[in-house]
Amino acid sequence: MISKKSLMIICCLLLIIVTIPACTSSTTPQLVSSPQPPTDTIIPPTDTPLPPTITATATETNTPTATATKTRTSTPTPTSTPTPTPTPSQTPTESIQVGNTSGLIVKYLVLQGTGGPTGCGDSLVPVSADFLRTGDVKEDLKIALKRLFSTGTKYAGNLYNPLYQSKVSVSDVSFKKFSGKVTIHLTGSFTKPKEDCDKLLYRAQVWATVRQFPEVKNITIWMNKYLLGDLLVVGDN
Repeated sequence: MISKKSLMIICCLLLIIVTIPACTSSTTPQLVSSPQPPTDTIIPPTDTPLPPTITATATETNTPTATATKTRTSTPTPTSTPTPTPTPSQTPTESIQVGNTSGLIVKYLVLQGTGGPTGCGDSLVPVSADFLRTGDVKEDLKIALKRLFSTGTKYAGNLYNPLYQSKVSVSDVSFKKFSGKVTIHLTGSFTKPKEDCDKLLYRAQVWATVRQFPEVKNITIWMNKYLLGDLLVVGDN
């Protein structure tokens, strides 16, 4: 007779034998299904190329550049500040300054009908040539004569200019300091005045303009190939 204890042991062994195959069969399917998840991980990378297509909106960055160019073009307003006005230094060539001309180079024009000793009852008036004396007699003489012959008009204000018909230029001036002798060479188109009064005034204008310098003692003036004094002889038409 088998004891109850032995029967119980036998039953337990049978149960173990039956349950072991069942456990082994349940675990094997899980090992087979485990390789499948890696196949799903390949799909997400396909979605990542899509965001770069959105970067096309960067074309809108061109608008800020337009604002920068407009704000700076308005700055060149300083072009309207041409304060340096060198022109006034040139305009005095036509100015008439009569009166105190001390220290200035002058030219002489005529005030008519004064009962003065020049011409036919006229007077010479010193007019500023708009240059200060430099102390160089030769150079100052050139400036004075050039200003005189460039007056150009018959009247400068109320002052008469008998030289207006001549187109004369100063070609050379020589000055000897010890003797005070000045020799002047003029060239150009000389028009002899028809009236004797104008001849006297013509001569008086030129010689007075030269004599304004106290260093000058003797004057010789040539007009082309002739002495200017001979061309202005009164009564010789």
